[in-house]
Amino acid sequence: MLEKRSQRRVGLEIPIKVCRPGSNTAITAHYQDLSWAGASFITNDISIQPGDRLILYFPWTNRQSFTIEADVMRCETLEAERHRVAVRFTTVGHQDNQRLTKLIELLSSGQPEVSQETPPFVPTLELVFDDQEEMRQKLSEIALGGVSITAFGAYQIGQSLLLSVGYPDDFQTLRLRARVKSQSIEDPGDSLRPCLVTLELAFEHPLDELQRLTQRHMRLERK
Repeated sequence: MLEKRSQRRVGLEIPIKVCRPGSNTAITAHYQDLSWAGASFITNDISIQPGDRLILYFPWTNRQSFTIEADVMRCETLEAERHRVAVRFTTVGHQDNQRLTKLIELLSSGQPEVSQETPPFVPTLELVFDDQEEMRQKLSEIALGGVSITAFGAYQIGQSLLLSVGYPDDFQTLRLRARVKSQSIEDPGDSLRPCLVTLELAFEHPLDELQRLTQRHMRLERK
């Protein structure tokens, strides 16, 4: 069964630093590809198994780096005792997410042009409000780590997306990483209109940071 990818990937071959949580011992690895939702790399460490939590270090400017927590989704045995490991990003700081997006943009600048059918680097779902109280209620729900929304079109369970929350023509839009936990079809649609679904989303930011971001946004909208 072929996996339908919801994010476009950038192919690359560079050495990286991978560690287990609580350890500074680096696992020798080389990236194979990178997307906004996850990555795959090649390693000789056969102890890595699906379900493991890893810390990935990404290069940044001025010889700095930023980190992202990821869960191992698949491991594939290759020749010469090497393994291909596929991971999904699970916990990403808000600023680190901006750095990841910029890094992918830089790496993709030399990539061949793609067709319109190619998935975007960052799938985006917009949540637009006209009513201030409705906005505040939804932000309070988000601050707890999850949210339920209604949207057009079908999504994949486990798909990561960028949720944009704001008013029409609002330059202070709040943008957050989210993952589809479940979806239920409210209206199947037809050949002229897309289906209508209710999505249950979980957020991929640390909970304390998510609460700070939503509280700050509430303060800004009162001004």
